[in-house]
Amino acid sequence: MKAVILAAGKSSRFKPLSDKRHKALTEVMGKPLIQHTIDALRDTEVEEIIVVQGPEREIEDSGVDADRFVVQEEPKGMGNALQQAEKYLENRFLVLTPYRSKASELYQPMIDKAEENDTETIFVASETENPEKYGILDIENGKVSDIVEKPDLEEAPSNMKAVGMYMLSKDFFNYLNNTQTKEYQYEEALSNQMKDKKASFVEAEEDPNSIKYPWDLFEVMKELLDNSERSISGEAEIADSAEVKGKVIVEEGAKIFENAVVKGPAYIGEDAVVGNNALIRNYSCIERGTTVGANCEARNTSFQPESSMHSQFVGDSIIGRNTSIGAGTVIANRNFREDGERPEISTDLIGKDYSKETGRNSLGCFIGENVDIGVNSSIMPGVQIGSDSKIGPGTVVKENVENDTTVYSSQEVEKK
Repeated sequence: MKAVILAAGKSSRFKPLSDKRHKALTEVMGKPLIQHTIDALRDTEVEEIIVVQGPEREIEDSGVDADRFVVQEEPKGMGNALQQAEKYLENRFLVLTPYRSKASELYQPMIDKAEENDTETIFVASETENPEKYGILDIENGKVSDIVEKPDLEEAPSNMKAVGMYMLSKDFFNYLNNTQTKEYQYEEALSNQMKDKKASFVEAEEDPNSIKYPWDLFEVMKELLDNSERSISGEAEIADSAEVKGKVIVEEGAKIFENAVVKGPAYIGEDAVVGNNALIRNYSCIERGTTVGANCEARNTSFQPESSMHSQFVGDSIIGRNTSIGAGTVIANRNFREDGERPEISTDLIGKDYSKETGRNSLGCFIGENVDIGVNSSIMPGVQIGSDSKIGPGTVVKENVENDTTVYSSQEVEKK
């Protein structure tokens, strides 16, 4: 059995975090997302892991330990991406999206289902109340007869959505190669194959996390931290007056200074610094080389490698690599109440030019790479800030900031 991980798309819905690298290389707990999937596959009987990447070859260059890398020269959808690996495949194989940390738990049930139902194609599926967002399975007598892409609720053939993990046979290419190359080529080929040969599905006990939008990273952080064990490196430096409570991972070279508190679940990466009186809590991941300065509070937030902040609150946010946030800056994560309730926060997708409901009533901001934010700034809920941008001191940011843009508040100084 071989496995193909499809990681060649533009990840435009994941911007600004994907401005400079594929979303599969976003780090959680010291590893790129795709490495968590590879690690899970290593715990199965999969004998070779093939990654389909873009022409920049950034997945290969990142050092993830797949067995083979192939290139999709242009972003022409899942079907075309899979075709790039065809010559290396034989018999049955797996197809996965970049983040599938539970792959080892689903592998054997897929094998068993294929043998039980004598079917070549196996979907992983889970229930959904929002069929208009997913590929929905048409199920007849326990077998899958079709997949319908993003149907309206009243037209959905079932409430079971396809999750990004499939078991296919080499015969699938007879259908894929005779289907026009386009966005939904993969799904159309599956539909055509199921007209001749029904498929089966394995229902996931829990809805597997996928990575489509930046806020999806929060559930991944929660999943990985919940499945981890407390671990404090003997090579970390932790002040006697600091408190490290609960399920916390502290990596080699990390420093936690006087009176700081880390309340698990939380992750402190290699060579990260947690300053005096700082508070890290609620599923925060402070990745390698990051500095969280004195008197900071971070709640449910990811700091990507080599980022820093000083003396402020940040909640429910993703901070990109090599980004610096000045003292006194506040990142708001709640809107004003409406009829006594906190409303759901929407965000304008910087990579797609449309607004998207997030399903969350606590949401901070998403900041790209190499961003500098001056002191005493305020960033409103749901704002996205593109890479290589600068926010001047004392600036209130209420809307998205495009890449390589400087935003500041103009002030007049009077002397009398």
